[in-house]
Amino acid sequence: MTAWLRDLRLGARFAVSGREGWFRTLLTAFGVGCAVALLMLATALPGMMNSRNTRGAERDLSYYGNPLAASATTILVRDANTTFHGDDVHGEWVKPEGDRVPTPPGLPAWPTDGTMYVSPALRALLASPEGALLKQRLPFRDVGTVGDAGLVGPGELAYYAGDAALTVPADGSRSQNSTYRTNSIGGHVITDGLSPMLMLLTVITFVVLLVPIGVFLATVVRIGGERRDRRLAALRLVGVDIRGTHRVAAGEALVGAVLGVASGFGIFLLARQFVAAVDLLGLSVFPSDIAPQAGLVGWISLVVPLLAVAVTTFSLRGVTIEPLGVMRSSTPPRRRLWWRLLAPAVGAALLLSTSFGTTFSSTAQRQLIAGVVLLLVGVTMLLPWVMERAVGRMNGGPVPVQLGSRRLQLSGGTASRAVSGVAVAVAGAIAVQSLFSAASGQFTTDTGRDLSRAQAGINGSVEDAAQATAVVSKLRGTAGVLGATSLLSDYSVAVPGSDQPLTVLVGDCTTLVEYAAITDCSDGGAYLVNNPPPGEPANDQQPALHPGEKVDLRGAALDTSHPIRPDYWKIPASLRSAPARVGPDGMPRTGLFVTPATLDPQRLGGVFLTSAIRLAPDDPDAIERARTAVAVAIPGLDVDSYSATKIDRKFSNIQRGLMVGAIVTLLLIAIGMAVSTTEQLRERKRLLAVLVAFGTKRSTLALSVLWQSAVPVVIGLALALAGGLGLGALLMRMTSSSIHFDWGVVTTMLGAGAGAVAVATLLSLPALWRLMRADGLRTE
Repeated sequence: MTAWLRDLRLGARFAVSGREGWFRTLLTAFGVGCAVALLMLATALPGMMNSRNTRGAERDLSYYGNPLAASATTILVRDANTTFHGDDVHGEWVKPEGDRVPTPPGLPAWPTDGTMYVSPALRALLASPEGALLKQRLPFRDVGTVGDAGLVGPGELAYYAGDAALTVPADGSRSQNSTYRTNSIGGHVITDGLSPMLMLLTVITFVVLLVPIGVFLATVVRIGGERRDRRLAALRLVGVDIRGTHRVAAGEALVGAVLGVASGFGIFLLARQFVAAVDLLGLSVFPSDIAPQAGLVGWISLVVPLLAVAVTTFSLRGVTIEPLGVMRSSTPPRRRLWWRLLAPAVGAALLLSTSFGTTFSSTAQRQLIAGVVLLLVGVTMLLPWVMERAVGRMNGGPVPVQLGSRRLQLSGGTASRAVSGVAVAVAGAIAVQSLFSAASGQFTTDTGRDLSRAQAGINGSVEDAAQATAVVSKLRGTAGVLGATSLLSDYSVAVPGSDQPLTVLVGDCTTLVEYAAITDCSDGGAYLVNNPPPGEPANDQQPALHPGEKVDLRGAALDTSHPIRPDYWKIPASLRSAPARVGPDGMPRTGLFVTPATLDPQRLGGVFLTSAIRLAPDDPDAIERARTAVAVAIPGLDVDSYSATKIDRKFSNIQRGLMVGAIVTLLLIAIGMAVSTTEQLRERKRLLAVLVAFGTKRSTLALSVLWQSAVPVVIGLALALAGGLGLGALLMRMTSSSIHFDWGVVTTMLGAGAGAVAVATLLSLPALWRLMRADGLRTE
């Protein structure tokens, strides 16, 4: 123990002695600190998402109980959510009915009539020229700010507006304009958990993002290895044995790792203060939400220094340190392949034996994690062998190529370590993105919407036919809107002798043929559509009708709880049958289709407006102008942008989390590679200075450095491609998914990896120019 402490202390003194020692130690500490900060962020993710969900639940104004009577604790609410350029806007129009209505978190008081409280992000958007169209939808005066407690994130667009015109029926039920009465402010966090497949995707996402960080840590603690080995050779000259040199190296690495852990805490705390200003792929969080778990932080503080010691000691196993030098400077022995294949072979066996069905057990999770980790680590173990075989055959070519190739032949292990993090990150990203692509069919539903017939639409209640006509007319006059249909529906028409309500739909012939297969539509016609299209469920059966039969448009016989005066209308003699047709919105409709000449739409009781909107394809603002026109005409009525498919929200969030994590991980690796490359250049400072003194062009040396970066990158990405496709195929087989790959995603991941290396190389070039000076020949 005394020898251990003495040698560790000596190594620590080397780490903090002189400018060279401090510079090397600070570089190591910076790299380790970046990795530690990212690990702390990973431990904070579950709490961060829970905080967002909790704040969303605590501000919830929804009410699902029996109708309420007005009281001092009730409030009228209309959900007025909208969308602006793809961003969701959370909105509530309110009217307190008493003075004892509690306010939701983040709201100092309920807004009065004509005023609103807005989130900081929404205020900034409304004040900008880009928010002009959205501002027209919110005809309220800004009087205050929604606090952080009432927002799921700092970038959320949200507002509360006061509207004294809100009303509901006397029984407290929801009105046609979706206004309801509530006395419930905030609710419980409702989570239905994750399906086995979503749990699998979540676990794999965490694994493929954390493994590259571990590889990066193992690489960054070996910064300055060549200089360290020369110091150890000097120690051997004064009598230190082999084990003593290993302990000295461990002490030196331990100092850098401990300082790295401390700097990681500092980087994390500093970055957390600026996280509110970052909106990455639509995700923004408050600094207070990013709270790492104390237990995991303790483990990080302990494991990272131990990892540094273990990696340093393990890296010296193949180095012969003698009093007169280090054997690494000569041609190293050829690397063996067989033991490098053990890790990926065991990983593949674990994945092949993992059972995945209706449940995802803890045993299966452990097998999955171990299998994925071993396969990804296998990529890093194979990379040096592949690198050695590839660069060993390089000879000849221009001077920059010769210089770079020879350097790779002498120190290929260092070059392969530099790109190992990128290779693992890209391989993992390719595998998990391939699994996402294969599993997307389970979480993507076909909306049935025909985008060739309409690109947006309205489905909502209106007060009467006149209001519907006004909003459609305004919509048709909006720039970028090529056309809009107007179909008015009443679902509560009573037929004598039947307890089944009749649906009456009124529209002109241009509209009717969009929702029913009517071939001979004429003004004054009536068409009974009683069977849905083939393949659609028959859950909307209409009562039988006969020409001349009278029906009650008010549906008095269907609602006996409230006396209603009947309004009888005679079925026209021109009644014919017509097949159903799926509308542009993907919904089939059955009922009695009539034109305005047949039935005055003003006589309809409850009016529901359906409108299919055609937009100019080359006008990205057309949908926003349409939304604004509708919102101004009928507040609370929204325009839905059509899409052919709909993706499950949880699946989309996990995939978005993967993309955010991959971007952050690649940025970390790029920073680490820049640090590592800069230190390698400093170790070759004298060699670079000698080459310049002998007349070598600086551009030649710069190109040789680029060649030294390009070759490992190409080899590393090729291995990452093979490993990622192999891992992805195993994961798809495990989940019984058809094996196919999205080559667009694969190409994007490869490009991102190459881009990270390119950024790292460019960041190291200024250091190269400074080192190619005559003063590099000085020595002590």
